Amino acid sequence: MRTPFFYIILCVASFLASCVKDKPNPDTKSFPTNLSHGLVVLNEGSFGNNNSDISYINLENQIVSNSLFKIVNGHSLGDVAQFITLINGTYYVCINNSNKIVALDTADFSLRQTIHTIDYPRYMIQYSQDIAFVSSLYRPYVSVVQLSTNTCVDTIFTEHFNSEQMLVANNILWICQWDTACNYIQKVDATTHHPTEKVSIPGFAPHDILQDKNGTIWVLSGNKYKGKSAHLTCINPQTNEVLKSFSFSASADPIKLTINESKDTLYFINVNYTGSASNNGLYKMGIDENALPSFPFIQAPVNTYFWGLGIDSKSKHIFLSDPKGFTQNSTIYEYTNAGKSLNVFQTGIGSNQFIFR
Repeated sequence: MRTPFFYIILCVASFLASCVKDKPNPDTKSFPTNLSHGLVVLNEGSFGNNNSDISYINLENQIVSNSLFKIVNGHSLGDVAQFITLINGTYYVCINNSNKIVALDTADFSLRQTIHTIDYPRYMIQYSQDIAFVSSLYRPYVSVVQLSTNTCVDTIFTEHFNSEQMLVANNILWICQWDTACNYIQKVDATTHHPTEKVSIPGFAPHDILQDKNGTIWVLSGNKYKGKSAHLTCINPQTNEVLKSFSFSASADPIKLTINESKDTLYFINVNYTGSASNNGLYKMGIDENALPSFPFIQAPVNTYFWGLGIDSKSKHIFLSDPKGFTQNSTIYEYTNAGKSLNVFQTGIGSNQFIFR
């Protein structure tokens, strides 16, 4: 989910989108009988319409089951389901515009508990068996959640608003702040919750962060619509030294930085909301490369753009979503790890994230 400004752009872009000829997949409105090897799809919905939900794709028979949360619980998941994660055998979903986090049973997506005390939750990351951290849009802090009680027990204040993705490495919490005045990553002692250092980066508005097989940290930053060009930066976590950094063109809008299971290859989506070919698709880059990829590894289909990205650790297949301007059901594309198209599925509105089972 981006700020409301992005939804104006997305709604306009949806009128430009044409239909994709999909491979038909059976669809069912009932709860699936087999959840063994499949794909849990989080559908964030359209901003302000309280229509987020969960879909499930059975990867063995290609059957898609939509609206699963509503089927099981009798009501919508909420307004803008931003993020889903598996912690201690429970799915936690951050529902940004509803100001809540819900805990769901992994067997049937039934509602276990709701956390109402965290404003605009964005991302949630586990630190220990009983502690997790939650970032918040429009707020200058990260919340500390005790998992045994699902309550907020502490607050880590940040200099800027819009805390985004986080990373825990060697008992240090790294916090991205998606603010156009922020040009650093905040390091925090994950045990005491006290800020320790600021790691300067080229560019502004960091939002995505991950760690590769060598332990080095990668940060994706930028906000095209507020005049902050994107950068991809590699950092030594021991010395805080920037090892290398790559600048994107002013027209680029890279999101969803992801790494493969062997942690040696980076992937990111470049979004072009108009659906034209320029800067529009999935890009792939080895961690030892010294230049950004010039061309997409997988070009977005004509008049579409990608929004969600996931890589199945079992099959190595790549899954990408087209949100259709957040006004109709999304399309999920399945590719081999070589980029060959395999299957096309229809899921809920605004499919943005995947969990593989």
